[in-house]
Amino acid sequence: MDPAVEEAVTRSVLGKTKLNLEEIETMKQLFKYYDTDTDGHLTRTEASALYREMGYIGSDHWAQKRIPMEDFLLKCGAEKKNMMEAAGDEMEYRAVHAFRIIDNPRTGTINQHKLSKYLKEIDVEIADATIERIAELISSSDEAEFTEEDLFEYIRANLKMGHSMANSLADENESLGSA
Repeated sequence: MDPAVEEAVTRSVLGKTKLNLEEIETMKQLFKYYDTDTDGHLTRTEASALYREMGYIGSDHWAQKRIPMEDFLLKCGAEKKNMMEAAGDEMEYRAVHAFRIIDNPRTGTINQHKLSKYLKEIDVEIADATIERIAELISSSDEAEFTEEDLFEYIRANLKMGHSMANSLADENESLGSA
């Protein structure tokens, strides 16, 4: 693709979506990888596969037979916006998105092995025993598999506990300071 055209696509998508420059650049590289005939378009099949691989679960129906890069990025940007609105905050959005990337093919659950593999792929070093324990704590089943909702309940509970502990420490420090 002509660099000037690609730059125009980037500016257009930045102005119309919640995608940041880093996300757009990553998506452009993935788009080019999936564009096997290098014509600047994806087939419906290629676009749907990439859309799901990137963790998006909204409609992957494409009206066109050949999807240009800008249309693909705009649809991803709209899906990010929908996910962010449903999540409520950036941290929960990122957790939702990560879960959906890990849950491929879509089963609705992930296990400690998928979680471990994903963490290693993004260069997060956590001992396997720790990942196993986290999966057990999150899971609502005996299988050490957990759903997106299980994960968010765990995150929310730990965030509340973290905020409560921080508030308690602040109150304690304040009372020590006034004594």
